Amino acid sequence: MLHFKAHAYKLSTVLQLLVTVFNDTGHVGQLKELLTLILSSYTFHVERKQHMRERPFGVTILAILAAVAAVLAAIHALQFLGIIPFFIGGTVPVRYVSIFTALMYGILVWIYIWLVQMLWRVEPQAWMFLVFVTVFELIIDFFSLLGASTWDDVAVSFIVCLVILLYCMLPGVRRAFSTAQ
Repeated sequence: MLHFKAHAYKLSTVLQLLVTVFNDTGHVGQLKELLTLILSSYTFHVERKQHMRERPFGVTILAILAAVAAVLAAIHALQFLGIIPFFIGGTVPVRYVSIFTALMYGILVWIYIWLVQMLWRVEPQAWMFLVFVTVFELIIDFFSLLGASTWDDVAVSFIVCLVILLYCMLPGVRRAFSTAQ
């Protein structure tokens, strides 16, 4: 809190200096508009920073893992649209189209991107929502295995989701989101 007050004091001193300089040159109207814009944007930034929580390193890792999960979900969506082939045995490319599964993975991409933003801001709802979405993706990956996919196709996504889910359950991460009991 004192850190922001010190910056606000420095900013007000600089603004007073600018008012003095511009008053001598006669550009008062333009100066008032410019100073109002600068002061309002800085005040918004200071107020927003005061309401945000400090992001621990573990939450940063969780946000990065969620971004990786978004990329993997996008790849799976493209595979189920037939744009990127599945590989059977690592060498034989097979194109399979499932609009419903592609739609589910597409929605997951959008949700994961939204979750990365929430995690970056350390919003308490992000933790619970990430747990639900990760479990949902694990279920979709499991059902993908029952279709045209092989373990090689969904292994990375499955493992990343498991790591995210296990990481969400760590006490430090839960404490950061105020969900520890």
